[in-house]
Amino acid sequence: MNNPESSQESSPVPSPESPSPSSPESSPIRKMFKMFKSKAERKPANSQIPESPEVPGVGLGNSENPETPTPQKPEKPQEQLRESLKKRFSTLTKDTQSTLDDYVNSLADGTFDDKEGEEAGAGEKRRETAQSKIRDMMDRAKKMKRILDSKEDLPQTTPQMEATYTHTNPTTRKVERTETITLDIEKKTQEFLDFYKKTNINLPPDFRETVLDIWERNYDEIQKAVEQNGFDDILLLPANIPLTELSDKMKMGNGYYLGDNFKEGGGFAGAISQNVDKPRIILVHRTQNLKDRPELAKTLNIRGQDVNLNEILTLEDYLIFGKKYFDETTKHLDEIGATWLSTKSGARLVDSDWNPDSDRLSVLANGPGNRYESLGARPSRSFF
Repeated sequence: MNNPESSQESSPVPSPESPSPSSPESSPIRKMFKMFKSKAERKPANSQIPESPEVPGVGLGNSENPETPTPQKPEKPQEQLRESLKKRFSTLTKDTQSTLDDYVNSLADGTFDDKEGEEAGAGEKRRETAQSKIRDMMDRAKKMKRILDSKEDLPQTTPQMEATYTHTNPTTRKVERTETITLDIEKKTQEFLDFYKKTNINLPPDFRETVLDIWERNYDEIQKAVEQNGFDDILLLPANIPLTELSDKMKMGNGYYLGDNFKEGGGFAGAISQNVDKPRIILVHRTQNLKDRPELAKTLNIRGQDVNLNEILTLEDYLIFGKKYFDETTKHLDEIGATWLSTKSGARLVDSDWNPDSDRLSVLANGPGNRYESLGARPSRSFF
């Protein structure tokens, strides 16, 4: 389906600072988690959170006139920030305890033993990876504890996030890749402010503050999604940009090839997407072609009806992702293969790819029961 214009639409031991989780009866770890939990659950004598005061401030201006100051949202009081951090800390310690329990069970059921047909040492590598994940979680818990125990003021935002992702081949159970992923919401927000200014997308004056609010409210869930799926990039999208306008401003090369089914469904004006009426943060894989990454390659040849439409991109998301990716790399998404999108065109689902021969983006619509070897999906997670 690479030429859509002619296709039919239809075992190291943890350091002393992080006690080894090798023993099911590792009491230092149990005691440490109890200590963490008790610290996290303590509340000050007056635990009532006061109303946020009206704090005047100056923002970065709106996208039409960056020189025009815009009021910032009031700063959150320290009591509220500390309570929020305590909740995150409590969630992290519970997740770490659960991961530790899984590790203990794996020790007992032979998960870390070499399996028939595996290379020697494959089981040991799984054990090391599991230990590394526990150490990382414990280190994060220790950092949070130090912050909670200090009397210093907490920052209004936590701009950076670091997560460890491990990809294990589901067939061979072999650990194929472990990577540390760092996301910086302030850096990414500035990138998108510049991008939208360049492409003449008018943003609401509080877009930056809205993005940071979404990030803070969903910080733990975003981190979990990164750890579980290996998302290594972020899209930041405003609400309510008409698809007709967006398609014009994201146009590249020779524009678009619209398949007959997509045109029958009303084209860009008739396409319907969910949640585009909300500003959002979207986690994605920064990968040009689906075949280039195992997590994406496994979706090839999937039917549209078998895709979780809540966890893939809309056409709006895809247009912005594709344009920004090209501006940064001079390459187009899906020059090889194509991507299902959650946008509907009539009773059909939209799919899209870049046609290098005609130098334009193909936008098609296929029945949800259709499948092609070169057609897959880009997993994503959206936060509002």
